Amino acid sequence: MAAAVATAPLPRRFDPGEQVAAPREAAIRLRDPGLACLSAGLLVVAFPKFDLGALAWVALVPLLVALEGKGPGAAYALSYLTGLLSFFGICYWIWAVPGWNLIDGFLIGVLYLPQYVALWGLGLAWLRRLTGVSPALVAPPLWVTLEYLRSNVPLLAFPWMLLGHSQHAYPSLIQISSVTGAYGLGFLIVLVNTAVAGIVLHLLRRSSAPAAGPRRFPFAAPVAAAALLAATLLYGQAVLLSATPPEEATIALVQGNIPQNQKWDRSRRQMILDRYAALTREAARSSPLLIVWPETAVPGDVEHEPELKRAIARVAIETRSHLLVGSAEHAKFSRRDVGDRYYNSLYLFAPDGAIRGQYRKIRLVPFGEYEPLGSVLTWPRAIAAATGKFLAGERYTRFAVGGVPFGAVICWEAIFPDLFREFVRGGARFMIVATNEAWFEKTAAPYQLLAMSAFRAAENGVAIARAANTGVSALIDPFGRVTRRLTGPGGRDLFVEGVLVGGVSPARGPTPYTLYGDVFAYIMVAVTLLVWGGARFRPRRRRASPDEEHGARH
Repeated sequence: MAAAVATAPLPRRFDPGEQVAAPREAAIRLRDPGLACLSAGLLVVAFPKFDLGALAWVALVPLLVALEGKGPGAAYALSYLTGLLSFFGICYWIWAVPGWNLIDGFLIGVLYLPQYVALWGLGLAWLRRLTGVSPALVAPPLWVTLEYLRSNVPLLAFPWMLLGHSQHAYPSLIQISSVTGAYGLGFLIVLVNTAVAGIVLHLLRRSSAPAAGPRRFPFAAPVAAAALLAATLLYGQAVLLSATPPEEATIALVQGNIPQNQKWDRSRRQMILDRYAALTREAARSSPLLIVWPETAVPGDVEHEPELKRAIARVAIETRSHLLVGSAEHAKFSRRDVGDRYYNSLYLFAPDGAIRGQYRKIRLVPFGEYEPLGSVLTWPRAIAAATGKFLAGERYTRFAVGGVPFGAVICWEAIFPDLFREFVRGGARFMIVATNEAWFEKTAAPYQLLAMSAFRAAENGVAIARAANTGVSALIDPFGRVTRRLTGPGGRDLFVEGVLVGGVSPARGPTPYTLYGDVFAYIMVAVTLLVWGGARFRPRRRRASPDEEHGARH
C-alpha cells in the first residue's frame, strides 16, 4: 500500500502563467463519420423544400460531438464530410440546369463549397487546442466569418442558403436581420448548437465514467444562448407589433409559364406575346399601379426591335397601364466596343406606350451569363460550355410610377444583400424581383430563392413583389412575411400561368442594416482574427504525458 501511495502523482496547484499541457488528440472513431452525416442530413431538411427550420438549432450538434477532442486534421475531414453532403443535398437542383456537368459538380460541389464547413471544423479544433476556450466563444464568430467570406469572395461569391435563411418562416426571429443581416441568426443558431452539444457531451462523460464523481454542469453557454434567443424573439415581437403601414399601391404580377426550351424559339414568339398580352388585360381589370412581367419575358430586344416595341406599347396603351417588362438588350446599340453581347434588362412602359426607364442587371451569374476574367483567360469548354454573352449594368435605377419610387433586381441579384440594400438606400419605397426560374424545373431552388427574398424584405423593411416566369410569384410584406402567392389547380405554385394582384406597403423607414450593411459580420471577422492572432502568437501548449493525463483525471 505504501509503495502504491509513493508512486501516485501528487496534486499540483494550478499556475495561470504556466504552459498548460494539451490533451492527447482523439482518433476518428467508427461513429464519428455517422455523426457528421447526421449533421448533414439535418442541415438539408432544415432548408426548403423540406423547410423544417427548427432542426437547424440542433443540426450541428452531432458534428460538434464528433469533433470533441479531435485534432485539426480529423476535424477538417469530418467537417468536410458534413459540408460535402449538406451542400449536395441543399443545392441538388444545379443538376437540372442545362450545361451543368460532372466537372462543374466536382469543382464547385467537391473542391470548393464544402471547404467552408471544413475550415470551420479545422479552425475550431485548432483554436481550442491552442487556447482551451469553450466552443461557444469560438464557433459562432468563426462560422459568421466563413459565411461572410463565402458571400463575398471575388468571382465565386455564393450567399445561398446561409444558416440563418433556414428561419425564413419564423417572422419573430428574422426581424433581427434588420440589424445584423442573416449573419446574426447564423451566429445565434451556432451558439445554441454549441450549448446543446456541451450538454450532450457532459451527459456522455458522466454516464461513461460514473466513478469519477460529479462533474460541473456547463451552465455558461446554455444561459448565454437562452438569453440571446429570448432577446431576439422579444425584439422581433416588438417590431411586428409596431404599426403596420397602410397599403400604398396595388401591384399585379403576370406569370406566363413559358418553358425554358420555348422562350427563345422564334417560331413561338407570337404565342408568348399573345399569352402575356391576355394575362396583362386580365391584370388591368384591377387598375393596379404597376403590372410586372418576369425576367426576359419579352422574347427579344424590346428597345431595338421595332416590331416588339410596338407590340408591348400597344398592350400598355390598350390597358392604360404602366408595364415593367423583362427583355434582353443587344449591347451593340449602346456600346460599339463589345461586339455580340447583351444586357439582361427591365423596361418601364408608360400608359402612352413610351419607355420611361430601364434597369440593366448588375450582378451576373458567373459561367452562366458571363465568363469571369474572360478578357485574360480562355476557360475550357467543359467548364464554360453554357456561358452566355451578357454584360453587367452599372446603375442602381430608381423607377417611379404615380410619384412612388421603387427599385428592381433580376433573379440571382436577390441573393446579394449588399446590392439589394443600395436600391432602398436610394429611396425605393418597394422592390420588384423579376425572375425566370424555369431552368430549375420542379426542384427546391424557387422556394430557396423565395426564402432569401423574405430576408431582403426584413433586412430593409421594404415590401417585395416577386414576378416569376414559372413560379413562385409572391408578395412579401416589409417584415419578410409572404402575404400572397400565385397558385394554380391543386394549390400548385410552380409551372402554372396566371395573375397575382395585391397591395404593397411602403418601406417602414431605413433600418440599421439598410444604413450600415454588414457591420455585425465585420465585427465577427474582427473577433475571429483577434482570437486567431492571440492563439498564433502565444506559447504553444505541450502535449500531455500519460502520467499528467492520469493526474488530471484524478
